[in-house]
Amino acid sequence: MVGIQFTWTVELSYGTPYLLSLELSKELIALVWLAGPLSGLIVQPLVGAWSDKYTSRLGRRRPFIIGNGVIVCLSLLVVAHSKDMAARLVLDPDLERKVAIAIAVTAFYILDFSLNAVQASCRSLILDAFPISQQDTANAFASNTQNVTNVFGYFIGYLDLVKYVPILGDTQMEAFCTAGVLVFICAMAVTCFTTKEVPYQKAQNEESRPWYHMFVHIWNAFRRLPSAVQKLCNVQFFAWMGWFPFLFYSTTWVSDIYFETHERDDPDSWEKGTRAGSFALLLYAIVAVIGGTVLPTLTANGIISLKNTYTLSHIIFAASMLSTLFVHSVAGATLVLSLLGISFACTHWIPFALIGEYLIIDTNAIDQGSKPNYGTLSSSSSEALVEGGDQKKNPEFDVGLVLGVHNMYVVFPQFAVSIISAIIFAISDSFYSDPSSSVGVTWVLRFGGLMAVIAAVLSRKVVDVKTK
Repeated sequence: MVGIQFTWTVELSYGTPYLLSLELSKELIALVWLAGPLSGLIVQPLVGAWSDKYTSRLGRRRPFIIGNGVIVCLSLLVVAHSKDMAARLVLDPDLERKVAIAIAVTAFYILDFSLNAVQASCRSLILDAFPISQQDTANAFASNTQNVTNVFGYFIGYLDLVKYVPILGDTQMEAFCTAGVLVFICAMAVTCFTTKEVPYQKAQNEESRPWYHMFVHIWNAFRRLPSAVQKLCNVQFFAWMGWFPFLFYSTTWVSDIYFETHERDDPDSWEKGTRAGSFALLLYAIVAVIGGTVLPTLTANGIISLKNTYTLSHIIFAASMLSTLFVHSVAGATLVLSLLGISFACTHWIPFALIGEYLIIDTNAIDQGSKPNYGTLSSSSSEALVEGGDQKKNPEFDVGLVLGVHNMYVVFPQFAVSIISAIIFAISDSFYSDPSSSVGVTWVLRFGGLMAVIAAVLSRKVVDVKTK
């Protein structure tokens, strides 16, 4: 998870500013970031369902982590050197810029697809490895590991890497991407060599199905999502309608405010403005570490429930995003982003903890011959599990598939937000002729705040689990 989160940090903190430096418009950048939801929609359910039944001596998840991890590293290097590659391919300056954009955008798409595959495998691995009593703790630890990685990543992004570590690259983007490759390789190696995974063994009466049945299986799971998981997914849909604008435009928002309050004649103004955004995200990541440490302790001791914590996180997010109406300084913007660390810690912990608990509780109930408590398995599957002996290990909707379908509710709103963002930018540009104006970005963030209000309301319907 460390390598995955560090790579997301590289993309989220420097991706949009980097594309802007290539003179790509904000409207087109909004469409470029369809790579995230598109890859999540296609890759995570497929990898989840495929890896659930994948037979390899390396295990179910490890082959997907290794194969796609190699592609992640290559994609990062291509992104970092897209300008140099374009300069070597063409001589015309205008054509060179267009080729650099094409290379960078293509590399970002490949990066998102491969990174989503690795993430789906790692998330499934957590649910495979830990029992019900440890799901909350395991997911909280994984979330906090990501938070600590964010601190490290945003701190690295804030530093002038060209000055302090020139061996990494000639520009800040090259150095940051190279650092991302090194971190990812180390993290992937630790996971693959230390995690014990039992290879999947097909049951004697398990039918071999054609490859296209996987798509049918995913569609069936999406249509008949269990009630408890469905309620959680409804919240996730609107929550990520808010998170997507933040993830891709928060750094740009801080940078725009920096440019509005500082002279642009400085040749290093782009990197200084981007580092100002990275510093804000650094503080946000530090708050996320604190929240990710304190909040799980409170929920584990029964001081506050997961459900109430989840609702509070959406309220904080909504209030912070709507406060952009009044924030016009770098210091104020930094404070707003810092508060969102609390919401971030909850978003990457609570939904996965709840899903893990739903699945394991129902599997245990079926193993004991009783009815599932949360409906994560269908009635027909339940009967088969009770009567089928070895089939107990093969429920109709396995861990990887359920997580993949859950992720579809995370990525669906991102398609809408990408289009809505482009529309908001187009309307903003029609009223404000200055292309450097931050008005469009702030309205995209406010839209995200309104979506978080809906998520907070729906979160009151989420099923809370008593594991004690």
